[in-house]
Formats: sequence, structure tokens, C-alpha cells
Amino acid sequence: MNNKRYLSIVDNGFLITETEDSPKHIGSLLIYRKPEGADENFVHALYQKWLTVKEAYPPYNLKLNITNPLAPYYLEDPDFDPVDHVEYLKMPEGSSREKLYAKVSELHEILTDRSLPLWRCYLIDGLSDNRFAVYFRGHHCMVDGISAGKIMMEFHAKDAETLDLPPFWAMPDNPYNKKSSRKRPSMMERLKNMATSNVKTAVGISRISTQLCLEAAGLTKNAISLPFTSSKSALTGSITYKRSFSTASLPMDRVSNLQKISRNTLNHVALTCLDGAIHRYLDHIGRPLDEPLTITMPVSLRREDAKVGGNQIGLVATKLADRTDDPVIRLREIGVSLQSIRHQIDTSPAASIQAYSLLTNGFSQLMESAKAAQFIPALSHTIVSNVPGPKQTLYMEGAKLEEWYPVSTLGPGHRLNVTMFSYDGQLHFGLIASKDYLPDLNVLGGYIYEAFEELEAVLQSPDMGTSLLEAKRQHRLSGVEQS
Repeated sequence: MNNKRYLSIVDNGFLITETEDSPKHIGSLLIYRKPEGADENFVHALYQKWLTVKEAYPPYNLKLNITNPLAPYYLEDPDFDPVDHVEYLKMPEGSSREKLYAKVSELHEILTDRSLPLWRCYLIDGLSDNRFAVYFRGHHCMVDGISAGKIMMEFHAKDAETLDLPPFWAMPDNPYNKKSSRKRPSMMERLKNMATSNVKTAVGISRISTQLCLEAAGLTKNAISLPFTSSKSALTGSITYKRSFSTASLPMDRVSNLQKISRNTLNHVALTCLDGAIHRYLDHIGRPLDEPLTITMPVSLRREDAKVGGNQIGLVATKLADRTDDPVIRLREIGVSLQSIRHQIDTSPAASIQAYSLLTNGFSQLMESAKAAQFIPALSHTIVSNVPGPKQTLYMEGAKLEEWYPVSTLGPGHRLNVTMFSYDGQLHFGLIASKDYLPDLNVLGGYIYEAFEELEAVLQSPDMGTSLLEAKRQHRLSGVEQS
């Protein structure tokens, strides 16, 4: 007999607040190069082979029961059939990256069928330069970004010679099904842990609340920013179902070099580039923002030995830098903010961070579901997350995985989500936006790389960019005079 697997409050929140305009699934776009000498029907043959594998393991065979919406649970689906989940798409031969992104945008708009296990997979053939893609999406109530990455990672081989691996749904030893290494506590230990946890959670929430009250009164400045204080901008407000997807990539060796030069972390460098790029993008669409960007950052609360699956994340908002032309000043201000927020998270019980996240984000989700998001200030301007990925090259049936981009969901009141994913020497940015409000999303991807090159030039110059920035200002002034 199947065992019921009840959803947590956090997981169920993604179901309760899902609407046609705001689907709550997350995904990945993986771009492969076909093996040398592969048949032109390589992808379709792989698709047909996958359809014959009808054995499935959690989470891919878990079917949702929402008879009681307040206590939904999963049961293993005895009628699982890959034909319900896997689809082959043939693009016009030699299709460009732009056409691929347009197709992914279209596929990401569709709600997940709740009468089946909550995932879909598309094998996309016909890309230029002998490549193909796999777009996978799963409902956010099933996994968070870190769990999804770990599960998908295990499905790949570490060399081109390893063939005939089962498709990802047919792997019994995927990380979702591995038991925690922690010893199961006794009843007395559970009661003691529960009591201790409740006390720590109450103290943690009290401390966060006190700090936010002091900030509201102007008596202090905290790492966690006051929620619902971000000004209205093109990045915030109501959305429609239409999505646009684009990407950017930075070479990890050059990012690491900037980390060493400036004594900062990868997050500091990446957010410095993103901050400058978003401001420039808002200028491009004629909706400039003259105040600091506020971002919501998902932070993992999962213990190293914890079981993979579900959502174990906290959501905290923090301000980035005051608007400036100087990337060094931007890097310094962002570094201070991130170091402070890391300290605040590390010194607070995980349960209190999650409880705080439930209160703030839960309220935002409910307002969005009630079509009232435009009547309250946004929790922040946008969501930005960073998911660690594998450093080594991966393969699938001899096909080299060249690029791996996250395709996330939009948060309540947010029209843009930026998720970073490191893979095989590259830091990939997956950008998803509300198409009706944020046009030309591909321009933002270009600005991210330009901001990185500017930061690199400044940090590597003998005068820390003084002459470079002065030349930039003179060029801008001459342009104004000519106009």
C-alpha cells in the first residue's frame, strides 16, 4: 500500500497561490552538442527510447491528492506513463538561440497538469551547430532549485563513453530517495527538540522584529531590509501569463580572478554586475530607478545531511548599492550588505528565518492571488538567487552538456527573476520576466556581460579605473552637448 507524503506549509503555499497568470513551476534549459558522427535522428531516437521506460521513482511518479486543500499529499501513481510527460519538438533546422528562447518562454507559460505527477520534459531538436536542448520543468511544491539541480545532476554521466543510462525518472537511487544519515530520534528526543526549537524560533523572530522596528523608526540600519518599502517601478506590480526568457554567461576563471583581486565572493562580484546591468536596462526601456535596488534572496536552510526534496529555503530582502557609475563603489557597498545579511542569517535559527519568510512572502502571495498586488508596495524589486552546480563536464548518451540555464518562477509582485547557476567553468544567468511589462529582455543579458567587463577593467587598471571612469563621463557629457 502506498504511503502518503504530506506537503509542508511552504510547499502547499505554491499550490494555493498558483494562478493562470502566475504558474509556480521551476525549470532548466540544458543545451547539448550531439556526439560526433551521430545520426540526424539522434534526438528523436532518444525520445522513442525514453518512452519505453515506464518504471518511475519519486519524485517523478508522485501524484497529488488535493481532496483537502489544507492537507494535500502525494501518492505513487500506479499508472505512470512517460508519454504523459515527455514530448519531442522539432524546430526549423538551424534554429537560432533567439527562437529557442522564444519556445522556452512559450512552454514556461503553461500550467502544470495536477491530475498527473507534476513535471514535463521537452526534447527540442533542430538547433544550429549540431545541438539540441532539453527543457524540463517541475512544480515548485515538489522541489526547490537546489534539490532540482542535484537530482538532474545525477542523471548525467561524467564521460562520453557511458551510454544506456536510464532516463531521470527511472533512477531508483536519485538524491530524492536517499535517506538522511541522521539517526532517527526517540519520542523524548523529538519532544525536547521541538520545545527547544520553538523557543529558539520565538527568540529569533522577536530579534528580527525588533531590528525591523528600529529601522522603521530610523534608529538603525539592518542587513535584512524592511519589507514592502520598495518604490514602484517597472520591475514591480501585476503580471500577465506571458513570459520572456533570456540568458547571460560569465567565464568562471575571470570571475574568480576578480574575487581574488578584490577579496570578495562570487555573489559579491555577480550582484555588482547585475545591479549595474538592471539600472542600465531600466534606462533602456525608459523607466529609470534612481534609488538602490532591493532584492529578495532565497537562502538554503537545508542541512548537509538532510534529505533532498521539498522546499527548505528562507526569503530575505536586502538593498544593493546606491546608483553610481563607479563599479568599485558598487562592489564595496554590495559586499558590506551581503556580509551583514550572511551574519544575520547565520546567527538566527533556521526556523525563525523560515517563519519570517512565510509571514512576508505568504502575505505577498495572497495579495497576488487576490489580484491586489498593485495596491501594496512590493516586497522587493526583484528576486535573485544563486544555485551551485557541477564543476565538471557532463554527458547524456554521449552528447556533451555545454550550457545549463535555470528557468525560474516569478514571485508575488515581481516581474523579473534572475537565477544564477554555475556549471563547467561558466556562471550562467537565467532571466525570466513578464513579457508585457519588461520588453527587450535579451538586452539585459548583454548589459550583465558589459557590466562585468567594466568591473574587470577597473579592478585591473593601475589607478583602479579613475581614468577609465573619467573618459566615460566625458563621453557622456559630449553626447549631451551634441544633442
